[in-house]
Amino acid sequence: MRARGYDFTSRWRVAAGPPQCWAAAERMLRPGAATWWPGVSVAGAPSRMAPGERIALVVRSPFGYRLRVHLTVVSLAPGRRLVVRSDGDLAGVGTVELAPAGAAATEIIVRWCVSTRRPWMNATAAVLRPVFVAAHAVVMRAGERGLRRAVARASEPRNAGSSALASGAAVPRG
Repeated sequence: MRARGYDFTSRWRVAAGPPQCWAAAERMLRPGAATWWPGVSVAGAPSRMAPGERIALVVRSPFGYRLRVHLTVVSLAPGRRLVVRSDGDLAGVGTVELAPAGAAATEIIVRWCVSTRRPWMNATAAVLRPVFVAAHAVVMRAGERGLRRAVARASEPRNAGSSALASGAAVPRG
């Protein structure tokens, strides 16, 4: 942790390839899309991901407070890396890196180097810093679980269970 801010690194492992994980993240960031990340809502999203585009998020802490964060895409390597500048309630830089982890998994490293901008958070940081760190950990674990569910749902065959009947295949009778 920095003296006036926070330096968080989260490592996620998801049983899907980097293209599937990236696609799930992009789907979440489409205007009007439902989010798979509990506690995080997309208040504004670009029509396409590109440097200079802005993303507005509202993060609901498990302890009751909300953070409004405005991200500006700094650099982008689709499927591999995203760098954003953050302003609003959190100021700093965030990076998301995806790398293959075995045959069918992805390691995702999310790093936030941010300072809080809300006066009450800065005034109480000496006492509440452990609460803020714990809240971040809870939100990030929920994101990892949500992404795992999202990629699993996306890889499920459509209309599973009715495919034999729909295709006209013979169904054994007992």
